[in-house]
Amino acid sequence: MQRRILWIVAILIIASLQLSACAPQTSTSKPKSSPSKVEPIEGSDLKRVVLTEKAAERLGIQTAPVQESSETRQWIVGGQVAASPGAGGGAMLIRVPISKSELARIDQNQGARVLPFDDAEDSDEEEAEGLDAEEADKPEDADPEVAAVYYSVQNPGKQVLAQGQPVRVELALATHGTPLKVVPYAAVIYDVAGKTWVYTNPEPLVFVRQNISVDYVEDDLAYLTDGPAAGTQVVTIGGAELYGAETGVSK
Repeated sequence: MQRRILWIVAILIIASLQLSACAPQTSTSKPKSSPSKVEPIEGSDLKRVVLTEKAAERLGIQTAPVQESSETRQWIVGGQVAASPGAGGGAMLIRVPISKSELARIDQNQGARVLPFDDAEDSDEEEAEGLDAEEADKPEDADPEVAAVYYSVQNPGKQVLAQGQPVRVELALATHGTPLKVVPYAAVIYDVAGKTWVYTNPEPLVFVRQNISVDYVEDDLAYLTDGPAAGTQVVTIGGAELYGAETGVSK
């Protein structure tokens, strides 16, 4: 009898173990939260990227404000002495080959400076003073098929230039009265189509991509003809990761 009771107890234990194995398992672990959230922007194809504090720290996100620059940019091009003064002195004529599209970039209200090529490599010395030049009319005997502008330089009292001599001509580029916006070049993002963007930081941990137009890059700065307003914070470190989070593709 006792042995029968032991068998019944054993059977009940085995049955209870089988039932517990079939019961649904409950997890006590918390679901992982996403480090970033992408939200559509109404009326736009763009999306805003929202990061958690830890995600922003892990990416090392850094920003810098958009600046403005009203400085006149100088453009140095190659030219040639087309005519030099005779024994009686006078003005030298400098020819600068330049296309019509390039001419539109020049501030024609400002003159130019003519620098001999001999001074081009004197990096350890002070910048050559050069010779002031004024825009001149195209000579009657000039080749009409050659696109060029001409500048006249007054004889400085000694023969420093000779006909046919190559020179450097420093021109002032037009700003059209509008200051250029300036951002660190590290902030510029290029998409797969070659368009340029920056990520603005309108509020903490929120990032929005904005299209920009780069005029030129100098040193580690990008000068923009179109972009965010001055003072806007733009991402200088972590922009590529934000772009990947927003679009699903890498930079």
